[in-house]
Amino acid sequence: MRYLSVLLLFILVFMLNACSEKQTPQEITTQEQTLGKDTLSIAKPANLKPKIGLTPQAKEGVANWPLYRDLSVAIDSLQIPTLGVLKNKIQKFDNLYEAKAEAEEAEVQVAPKETLSNAIQARLIAIETKVKVLKNEAFLNKPNSETLSKQIGDLHNAYQDLNLQLNEAFNTSFRDLLEEIKLENEEPDGDGEGKEILED
Repeated sequence: MRYLSVLLLFILVFMLNACSEKQTPQEITTQEQTLGKDTLSIAKPANLKPKIGLTPQAKEGVANWPLYRDLSVAIDSLQIPTLGVLKNKIQKFDNLYEAKAEAEEAEVQVAPKETLSNAIQARLIAIETKVKVLKNEAFLNKPNSETLSKQIGDLHNAYQDLNLQLNEAFNTSFRDLLEEIKLENEEPDGDGEGKEILED
């Protein structure tokens, strides 16, 4: 008798477990809608400014600045085809800004002193704001692919503005920058893509 009651209890638990694992039609529909949204194609931004690379002096100046290095990697990773990939890439920005906040709380100064100017700090704030705007659009119930494409372009452009400010901060005169831009634009570009303004 005891064996039979244990067996019945085991069967009851097994049946309850099997019932709880079944998905309702509503859950299946919700999963399909989410999957459909995550495969939303995002076109290459049409509003990109020409790429501004760092001068040798600026590269040397930011070589040991983790925020800039991580920001560069995160922004370069935004060449993405779908919304699902974009959502994953946005996590890099979350991690980056968490590390920045922790360094500020610990009062650890890791940024080069040349980057503490109001102009550079304003560019960093502009980038962070554009990241938040992009993230908000990406996680909407009905994100718009054209809006996402434009916002990715805006973020890239804000990064180019930061690079320009960094070049100026590390003693590269505006005249030198113009000369390098002029030389770069005179060189033929064989790959059909937009030209970089300064060499990386």
